[in-house]
Amino acid sequence: MTKPNQTRESAQRFDLKSVRREWDVASNAYADAQERGLDYYRLNFFGPAMVDACGDVTGLEVLDLGCGAGYFSRQMAENGATKIVGVDISPNQLAHARRLEEKERLGIVYVDGDAAAIVESYGEGAFDLVTACVSLVDMPDPERVIRGAYRALRARGRLVFTNTHPVTDTKTRNWIRDAEGNKIALEIGDYFDESPIVFNWISERYKYPFQTTGNSFTLQTWMRWVINTGFIIEDFVEPCASDEAIAEWPGLDDSRIAPTFLIVVGRKNGRVKPRID
Repeated sequence: MTKPNQTRESAQRFDLKSVRREWDVASNAYADAQERGLDYYRLNFFGPAMVDACGDVTGLEVLDLGCGAGYFSRQMAENGATKIVGVDISPNQLAHARRLEEKERLGIVYVDGDAAAIVESYGEGAFDLVTACVSLVDMPDPERVIRGAYRALRARGRLVFTNTHPVTDTKTRNWIRDAEGNKIALEIGDYFDESPIVFNWISERYKYPFQTTGNSFTLQTWMRWVINTGFIIEDFVEPCASDEAIAEWPGLDDSRIAPTFLIVVGRKNGRVKPRID
């Protein structure tokens, strides 16, 4: 992620069990920051941008992969989707999602498990929209998830996902600041190193520090997966925070200096056969 309070190191382990364990540990702090409105990157920046990218979801059936505590699943329900299934590998994250569903019933069904296996378990053409809000970057095999999403979508259905921007979310990165401490540029390195990265989350916004691991594939790799699966790319967004959001949360100013997130919208085209390399 692009926050100055994170450090990066190479991962020693990155598999389904380690991801589940890390996010189970992180869940209370992560959900608490969202509920208190402190996760401003999600709530005031890339989250609303992804909602916009999804467009009109009225009456759609949606599969939300890597739903965590249910933030984006709830956004889809509030915007008129009639069926939402949220999937996450962390039981503790889903406990928060289900607690919030009990508090405000939106008809969301939450499923515990690996996104790749679950999306493959649905029949072909089961959903109108598959979403992943900064979750594919936390998955060990996102290519498999993308292929499964293609199969699970109806003809002309869409895959919409947000990732941290591969060009700037690298293992080696450093903000350059002026004499007053304001960010003016971003140094990056190790862009072509696609090995997984460990993030140490240390911030006053979280009740306690925690650690997660994510993948670090290049933009070329991500786009080839989407295109070779058969998706037609309908949109590609590099969002910037609004003036209002930056005024409320000055930390979002970095989105005006370098791209920190990207949003990809792919449309299923049944006439295009996926490439098997």
